[in-house]
Amino acid sequence: MIKRVSRKKLDVNKYTECLNKSVNYHIYAEVFYLDALVENNWDCYVLNDYEAIMPLPYTKKIGIKFITQPIYCQQLGVFHQENFSKETFQLFEKKLHRNLVRAYAFNEENTEIFEPKGIKRVNQILDIRQSFNIIFENTLKDRKKDFRRNDVEELKIIKETNIYKFIEIQQSNHSFTEKLDLNLFQNFLTNNSISNHLIQFTLNTKDDKTLCSALVLQAKKRIILLSSARNKNIETKGGFAYLIYKIIEHFSGNQYIFDFEGSNLEGVNKFNKSFNAKINMYTTYCNLSFKKNIFLSNNNFLIL
Repeated sequence: MIKRVSRKKLDVNKYTECLNKSVNYHIYAEVFYLDALVENNWDCYVLNDYEAIMPLPYTKKIGIKFITQPIYCQQLGVFHQENFSKETFQLFEKKLHRNLVRAYAFNEENTEIFEPKGIKRVNQILDIRQSFNIIFENTLKDRKKDFRRNDVEELKIIKETNIYKFIEIQQSNHSFTEKLDLNLFQNFLTNNSISNHLIQFTLNTKDDKTLCSALVLQAKKRIILLSSARNKNIETKGGFAYLIYKIIEHFSGNQYIFDFEGSNLEGVNKFNKSFNAKINMYTTYCNLSFKKNIFLSNNNFLIL
């Protein structure tokens, strides 16, 4: 039996145990992660006694719930152990379809095994379990030039957990489309549970002027490139590529996958691919047409 459980009634221990034992763990589904993004505004479909789980973030308009994928949360979906049947997955999927869904992202493993309905999106990952020298040799020629050009400069890589420094760099050099985005980002990054998983890497000049910075999320076997910022006032050729190399070097040789949070945007996709990143597809589902009057949609609204 699959039942819907609100965040307030969720058995956090059983939920967390199910997630940690799943074959397709993603940090995005952690209770502390979703709480930091959307507070109590998420429910969960639960199979029997937490044999499988499917978190459902939502927004509310005029008392109606809309399933909505939060920003900074690339993939969710169904989390399960081995020998999970396609028939059971489809029961979860049908449950989702009965909601008003603005956007919902099934994870890579769901997409590969069960092929849920929706649009496939690009994620790009790099296996960094090998030594950095081997990883470096498999990157494109232009990327190697970026590394060698900057490696002889008097540049400094600073690794720190002072997230406020990253916020300062981001705010000074990048405009957010809405002020709410910046506030959400700051609150999310400074959440104690989240910050325990965050590391900031910054590339500075010899006189401590910041060239660029990257924020990575360390999540079990994944190192996720969560966000980045560049100083628009200082020209640096290949500086960001050099910073990515140094982050990869820092974590290489261990049981990690470097997750670029890949993009369908051609320029970003090409940059990630130049590091020999491989494509993993995930699926986003939506059953709402924004051209339609939402009140007309409400005529066929199903109780959540």
